[in-house]
Amino acid sequence: MGTHCQLCFLASLVLVIHAGPIFKPTDKDKAIARDYLRNFYNLKDLMSTSDFHPEEEINPLSDKLKEMQKFFRLKVTGTLNRETLEVMKKPRCGVPDVAAYSTFGRRPKWQTNKLTYRIMNYTPDMSKAEVDESMEKALQVWANVTPLRFTRINSGTADIMISFATRSHGDASPFDGPLGTLAHAFAPSPGIGGDAHFDDDEFFTFRSSKGFVLFLVAAHEFGHSLGLSHSDVPGALMFPTYSFTDPDRFSLSSDDIRGIQSLYGPNRDKTPIQTHPEIPTTPKACDPNLILDAATTLRDETMFFKDGFFWRRSPNRTVTQLQIKSFWASAPDNIDAAYEDPVQDKLFLFKGRQVWVFNGINLERGYPKTLSSFGLPSSVRKVSAAVYDKNSGKTLLFVDKVYYSYDERAKKMDRGYPQRVESGFPGLTGEVTAAHMSNALCDGAPTTTSPEDHQIAEAYLSQFYRDPNATTFRGRMLLLPDLENELKVMQEFFGLEVTGKLDSNTLETMKLPRCGVTDVARYGHFQGSPRWKQSVVTYRITEYTSQLSKKEVDTTIAKAFQLYSDVIPLDFKQIYSGTADIMILFKAGYHGDFYPFDGPNGVLAHANAPGPEQGGDTHFDDDERWTLHSRDINLLLVAAHEFGHALGLEHSKDPLALMYPTYRYVNTNGYTLPHDDRLGVQALYGVRTSTNKPKPNPGPTPPEPCKRDLVFDAATSIRGELFFFKNGYYWKKGYYSGLSMHEIKSTWPSIDSVDAAYEFSDRDISFLFKGQQYWAVKGSTTLPGYPKLISKFGFPTYVRKIDAAVYVKSTSRTLFFVGTKYWSFNERTAQMDSGFPKTIQHHFPGIGSRVDAAFENYGYLYFSEGSRQTEYNFTSRRVNRLLLNYGWLDCY
Repeated sequence: MGTHCQLCFLASLVLVIHAGPIFKPTDKDKAIARDYLRNFYNLKDLMSTSDFHPEEEINPLSDKLKEMQKFFRLKVTGTLNRETLEVMKKPRCGVPDVAAYSTFGRRPKWQTNKLTYRIMNYTPDMSKAEVDESMEKALQVWANVTPLRFTRINSGTADIMISFATRSHGDASPFDGPLGTLAHAFAPSPGIGGDAHFDDDEFFTFRSSKGFVLFLVAAHEFGHSLGLSHSDVPGALMFPTYSFTDPDRFSLSSDDIRGIQSLYGPNRDKTPIQTHPEIPTTPKACDPNLILDAATTLRDETMFFKDGFFWRRSPNRTVTQLQIKSFWASAPDNIDAAYEDPVQDKLFLFKGRQVWVFNGINLERGYPKTLSSFGLPSSVRKVSAAVYDKNSGKTLLFVDKVYYSYDERAKKMDRGYPQRVESGFPGLTGEVTAAHMSNALCDGAPTTTSPEDHQIAEAYLSQFYRDPNATTFRGRMLLLPDLENELKVMQEFFGLEVTGKLDSNTLETMKLPRCGVTDVARYGHFQGSPRWKQSVVTYRITEYTSQLSKKEVDTTIAKAFQLYSDVIPLDFKQIYSGTADIMILFKAGYHGDFYPFDGPNGVLAHANAPGPEQGGDTHFDDDERWTLHSRDINLLLVAAHEFGHALGLEHSKDPLALMYPTYRYVNTNGYTLPHDDRLGVQALYGVRTSTNKPKPNPGPTPPEPCKRDLVFDAATSIRGELFFFKNGYYWKKGYYSGLSMHEIKSTWPSIDSVDAAYEFSDRDISFLFKGQQYWAVKGSTTLPGYPKLISKFGFPTYVRKIDAAVYVKSTSRTLFFVGTKYWSFNERTAQMDSGFPKTIQHHFPGIGSRVDAAFENYGYLYFSEGSRQTEYNFTSRRVNRLLLNYGWLDCY
């Protein structure tokens, strides 16, 4: 086995493969999409067939496509792309995916635990005994975890009537022939309620993967018969599309169990069973000794494989970790090698003596095949690595210390092979195990500064701390004395330890998303205290972002200006043509000035000081993900910051000020201009005096609990009950008291919102965090002497908010999550552990790169990233199951 360092030589070969053929949907593709959205997402109520144009983004269809893409966790574009179409073509259940559009909107359930079923007829694909056993086992799946009991009858009307039919078969949902809708079922109710129909045009099997295993399809449909709607968790039985699993190894997922038990309760007569399939141990991405199993590209993304998992690295450098089987259901559990042929738009996966070929996520017909299909000799027992070179049209297949060359155009092996690796690639003497560098996955902070770190620092200081008229460069290198002085200025500005050295805290601050305006006023924008002379300043939005509606952008921009007009005698008016004082646009990269944007999570926006022509103009980087909430980048906060510049304000050194250079989210409900910013803008324009009584700030809007995309602000347990915080409110859930919602201020009057929370149960104290402050509470009582600064815990000054916190009783440690890092606080010594922060993905593989909320419940840790939640076994350091936040709020 070679080490991961030996993978570097093929990076240039792999990285030249970026884009596959441009996808343009055909009329047939459009028809498939039209029918799919009609059947499963209620499109028929919105538009006629003649209006269907998936390639047009401004179209009612776009919302339905986004809804479908979001459900299946695809890239949400609102357009018909290849990946979306592939999912639409997968065999699936005929029940709609959105419960409100079907019979599942009122949580229907049977009022008795004793149900009957009857098999009306049989499929010719299987023996009667096999059908009977499949149906019995499928119902037993649900009986094992609930009090439900099923009895078969052979005459009369049963609660669940089961039949096999084709095309139109007596209900309002005809089948569509082979390889489309496999079956459908109706929710509990009188009459047709509970009945399950199977499409006899499909080929059903007892165990074989060469058709559709009847047991798996029936178990899914009976979930509907009992009241379950579709799940968006890919590993769940109630996921809409069919995926083969060995029936003898089948185990009901935790998501399905939680759903059915929310309707009927647990099975009190049976010892609790394993609630999830065995999950392979998640590999650690940044393990310095990591040896990859395989690496490849796939449609602009790079895939790194290890054991039963793979990392998916997108062009914007975001990395997600998935199980291989959850993405390619027909793939082997783990693989030896992989490569992409972008000309054919095919992915090749190798395991042992076999190869699987996929188009997107779909297995090509006739696969898997043996390695002999490539022309490899029978002595080859496995392929160690593979890579395709688009310039030559050849695929290199590595086997131990030799390699073969396969001509993709001629579909045959080149003559003169195999050759020794060291002869074709001088300097390499070991076995090639993958064709990409494994340490490209790592995003941890370096212990020593690398050349890349120095490049980041040089670019940062050049943009934000350097006099543009200075000449201190030699080629591309900055003279060290100037670098040291500029580092000191930057460190002093941000309140860091002033060393003039590029340490980890300084580098972390440089990597934070921020404004594009310089931090040292004498170097650029604000000489002479510029200000607007008139009392009404006009603004115009010339280009909008596609990530929010125009109405949302207009409203948010107006709110940002109002933060200033509330405190100074200046009014703002939006115009829709001509030249305004402040011209506003959203655009990525180069956009008409001398300050091009740099892509996601760097410079968010910039603005010019008041003045003629470009004075006051404000530009937003449309590569950022703009939102109106805490996820990604909140437009109101960034716009208000930039308009501060457009009014003449410089950057502030106060970490709590709106004009602080780096971005941090704060709750925007009832948000007003912070003290430092108010003093600054009033020094330029004076104080607004008005005889009108100011309107009180409206209270926060109660959040909606049963939204699949629900994101928690924070979560914790307090005295045996769970608390979930969102937008100034919290849900409280207790075993006996059930679920209730309360405004935070009604319980703790000095706290209006919560970023993070944890309970130190040994002392019956809970801690609630907001920004750089925290409160200690006992039940509903806030302890005296609070709030205090989070620096009391030992956090550096650049930490401006805690994302999440959780106390681990077995270690007496509290874990604090900030961005992509976490700290460990020793509750016994009241000190931060040394060696922190560390990278979340490195030490908690499988939970995501960030944590929005965290809590402990019955020995498990629960980590939320966005709407997705991971149940985690801290002792074994393994992911236990995947959930959605809203499941805790009695929503399914």
